[in-house]
Amino acid sequence: MKHRLSAFSAALLLMLATPAMAQQPAFTLPQLKAFAEVAPDAFRTQIKSQGFSYADKTVTDQVSMIEYEKFVDGQTTRLMKSTYVASRSGEDGIQLTLTDKAAFERLVKEARDTGYRPGEKGRIPGGETYQEFKRGNEVVRFVYPRKESGAGLPSYTAVVWR
Repeated sequence: MKHRLSAFSAALLLMLATPAMAQQPAFTLPQLKAFAEVAPDAFRTQIKSQGFSYADKTVTDQVSMIEYEKFVDGQTTRLMKSTYVASRSGEDGIQLTLTDKAAFERLVKEARDTGYRPGEKGRIPGGETYQEFKRGNEVVRFVYPRKESGAGLPSYTAVVWR
């Protein structure tokens, strides 16, 4: 009887935890900034605990970029942490890419609501447009997909530097 109760309790806890792991995370700008500032090992531990899977890694003599992704209910969330050599550590950052436009728009609204002011606008080589927002020395860049994004869901990106 005691064993059955323990097994039932463990199964119940697992079922309660599963929906949280199966939901797309809703990140805030302070959370993204914190990800940009932590060491890669701490980042990996935190992001894996949220149900993300390893996606890709690129290492050069100047930068290490590691990417994780999570796919839930037809939406994809990708997080890429860039860690530069000491002489370029000011460029360390986190890149959040979403196919969920509403979640992206919440981040843009959060930037406006927390005192970030529109800054530079432009176009990146892939044809996407961007809008930077600045607050003091802090910069957040929001990248919008090209108008003709092709097959699949368009991706929206927020870049937060350390």
